[in-house]
Amino acid sequence: MKYFLLILPLMLAIISCQKTDEIPLLLPSAAEPSAKINNDRGIDYFYQGKNFDALIAFTQANVADNTTGEIHFNLGLMQHQQGKQKKAKHHFGLARKFADGNNKILESNLLRKYLDP
Repeated sequence: MKYFLLILPLMLAIISCQKTDEIPLLLPSAAEPSAKINNDRGIDYFYQGKNFDALIAFTQANVADNTTGEIHFNLGLMQHQQGKQKKAKHHFGLARKFADGNNKILESNLLRKYLDP
């Protein structure tokens, strides 16, 4: 019990480090249809707290269209929440590359945290 009380604050600190105020981004209305469907499904899963299912849906959206900044941003967000920093950085880099002027991507504090240390 004594060790549990010592470890509990550390575990809570680690878990809270992965939290963020960022939310997944919608695709533009002219996006590839199956990418949009899967991205929207991923957003629904995100709001239900089903992060693994959201990651799968965003990955499926990425298979349909791998040149959309919003999808890479959403994948980066999911990887960040799972503590996979290298993968998050990769997707945030692609999100910036394919942002196409989207200020929600370009001005994201989380993206900047990974790409502008």
